[in-house]
Amino acid sequence: MREFFLPKKGYRVVFFIGKGGVGKTTGSAAAAAALAERGYRTLIVSLDPAHNLGDVLMVKLKDKPKRIAENLYASELDMEKLIKTYLKHLEESMKHTYRYLTVINLEKYFEVLSYSPGIEEYATLEAVREILAKGDEWDVIIFDTPPTGLTLRVLALPKISLIWTDKLIEIRKAILDRRAAIANIHGDQEFTVEGEKIKLPTREDDDAVMKELKSYREEVAFVEGVITDPEKTSVVAVMNPEMLPLYETERAYKSLKKFRVPFNMIVMNKVLELRTEVPELKAKLEAQERVLGEVGRKFRGIEVVRIPVFAEEPRGLERLRTLGGTIVGE
Repeated sequence: MREFFLPKKGYRVVFFIGKGGVGKTTGSAAAAAALAERGYRTLIVSLDPAHNLGDVLMVKLKDKPKRIAENLYASELDMEKLIKTYLKHLEESMKHTYRYLTVINLEKYFEVLSYSPGIEEYATLEAVREILAKGDEWDVIIFDTPPTGLTLRVLALPKISLIWTDKLIEIRKAILDRRAAIANIHGDQEFTVEGEKIKLPTREDDDAVMKELKSYREEVAFVEGVITDPEKTSVVAVMNPEMLPLYETERAYKSLKKFRVPFNMIVMNKVLELRTEVPELKAKLEAQERVLGEVGRKFRGIEVVRIPVFAEEPRGLERLRTLGGTIVGE
């Protein structure tokens, strides 16, 4: 079996990425079914708002893992619910942290924030973090991801978030130092909120904002540590033998390399294999061969698995297990 599907440090995480419609869901479900059949306790999670995982497995799925077969569990995350839960957590945290700022209308702020660019990525990252935090319940966790653009932004977020969180911690330290200097001259500043006296903190250990920043940094660093560990995480790109999926896969490969996320394999899906020549398909086959040649040239050292065009869509566990054997290796 291919090494990058095998759990080494407790559990293995596999992200199936690719352009919309190339067969990510079928490929990820097939790999999950094959791994479960080999005795690995496997969870497959759909992060794609346009869920098809339940259709491929021929079962109805929700956001809680559902047992599909022995060792195989699956779920589809509700993006709208994820965003609401994420914002609710932020709102409660900010209300506690900034109790002395009673003039801020947090409810209105978070109502607007729910439509803010980037909120989907942060909510998705938080969902991934929660799943990884319970990773020891599984041998393998497979993520069926949204189209490439959103997935790359999610996978890049930990590194970016660490950079700006470190900067915010630095700024917060400077604020606390200045507060401490003022307190030495004028004494501690106090506020009364809802009958409770609150002293404006001057030390890091007493500052709720600093505690929140450090806690968030720890959470993000955990995700960053998992997804950049080649013994923990693998990325499998699914594409069709066409130029547009090739361009998108190449961009994804370069982006993931920049953020040190391991890129391990390409599943070349829907490859035409004809026993007799069909004149009408000659141009299609020539274009396909050009793409296959380009893949070999652009992705040296990356394993490529070819999946032929099937007469029918592979749905249901039996057919998925057979396909999965090709992907994960016998």
